[in-house]
Amino acid sequence: MRIRRRRRGGTALRADPSRRTFLQTMGMAMAMVGLVILMAVSGPRPAASAEGVTLGYEGYFGGLHLLTAEVDLARSDSAYRMETRAQGRGLVGWFIDWSSKAVTEGEIEADGALTPRWHQREIAQNGRRPKAIQIEYRDDGVPMVARMRVGDEANFREVSERRGTMDPMSAVTAIVDQMAAGTACQGSFPVFDGKLRYDVTARMGNPGELKGNKYMMYRGQAARCDLVLKAIDGFEEEEYRGSPRERGAPSDDTITLTMWFASPTNGLPTVPVLATANTDFGGLRIYLARAATAEIPTEGQRADAR
Repeated sequence: MRIRRRRRGGTALRADPSRRTFLQTMGMAMAMVGLVILMAVSGPRPAASAEGVTLGYEGYFGGLHLLTAEVDLARSDSAYRMETRAQGRGLVGWFIDWSSKAVTEGEIEADGALTPRWHQREIAQNGRRPKAIQIEYRDDGVPMVARMRVGDEANFREVSERRGTMDPMSAVTAIVDQMAAGTACQGSFPVFDGKLRYDVTARMGNPGELKGNKYMMYRGQAARCDLVLKAIDGFEEEEYRGSPRERGAPSDDTITLTMWFASPTNGLPTVPVLATANTDFGGLRIYLARAATAEIPTEGQRADAR
């Protein structure tokens, strides 16, 4: 690592190009990991009950253990609540030292359309107080965004140019609903996570046979859905987009994540059992390692209990 002096701020550490590119790659990998985790939360749709599902994922990047993630979901006919928790693991987890938690709540309209109402994401790195992003949605679809450290007052600002966008957890729910219903994954979904603006386009791939390994709990026939992430705004100019093998041109700002869906065991719905993507530094693989039904109260039931 090079040390470069600058007049303002004293001495700063600046990563050399290879290290910087690796860190940018890891940042995009984290985004993809987040999408996999978020996709997992929308499997079942219990009818007006607190019954849900809890899923456990293990992620590997370039052969190194990257993370452990747990996902809880509660849904009724009219509302949904999703919560994810992830922790860095192995050498990569030690190198970056991070953890995250995300919660989304929203309403399910009579026609099945999702209306997000509230989203919060917390990310902690290197022992520092976690950063948080909160989004509250007005009735006209305009997100109100607050960015702060956990514990600080949330000062919301209107982001009118992001009207009609969805938080990531709500957007991918629509995609998985298609898979759970046995229809083709398709459509483009505008995503705004409080900072980054990108589109997620779903397209159906050919089904395949997953041979399985010691990391994943499922082996057998699975349906395939490819997600194309296209950066729109909020990304750094030099931010890594994906592997040249996946880009149509060097200037292409997309990356493709391949999702495999199946019911991992009797009594459980169709959920993501494997996700893969290729990068210049190695393959990203995220395996479903644990799955079970669980009693997870919805927000309405939490309020009644209070």
